[in-house]
Amino acid sequence: MITARMTAGRRIAASLAVAALAFGGTSCGAINEQATNMDYAASDGINVDVADAKVRNLMFVTNSDDTEARLIGSVVNAGDSALTLSVKAENTAPVSIQVPADGTIKLEDDKNEQIIKNLGIPAGQHASSVFTVAGENVEFSVPVVDGTLAEYRDFVPGGADASVTEHLTPEETQSTSGH
Repeated sequence: MITARMTAGRRIAASLAVAALAFGGTSCGAINEQATNMDYAASDGINVDVADAKVRNLMFVTNSDDTEARLIGSVVNAGDSALTLSVKAENTAPVSIQVPADGTIKLEDDKNEQIIKNLGIPAGQHASSVFTVAGENVEFSVPVVDGTLAEYRDFVPGGADASVTEHLTPEETQSTSGH
């Protein structure tokens, strides 16, 4: 015979089982870090902060023989006075970027062009680089790209080499099977 006490006990047990199942199925976020809470560079370039300089989406765009590369990205000065950011890649000479107080320098603008001589690192690899502002140094690995992607072709020193992208053009083929 089932009593009211047994029915209430079964209801409580069923409720606890449902709650445990619901918690077990959704509690991954309780113990694992959520990816949406992590900062990351959402493009091909890197983000790095050094002193008051906030470097955003920075990368090297190299030419076909890897001898020269153009630095592209933005440098934001979060400080109240002008600053100079020095970028030194591998064994190259450093380049200096002047950024006014509370200002932004876009390296894609022709007037802000920065060319690295003798980079010697092919597209697809990274260049170990040192960023310096007011004696503070930060080391970071900067990606090297070429003119394969259309958005970088205008920044290739000396112009983009068409042979880099000719393999991306589909060729018409004739079917010998008649289909």
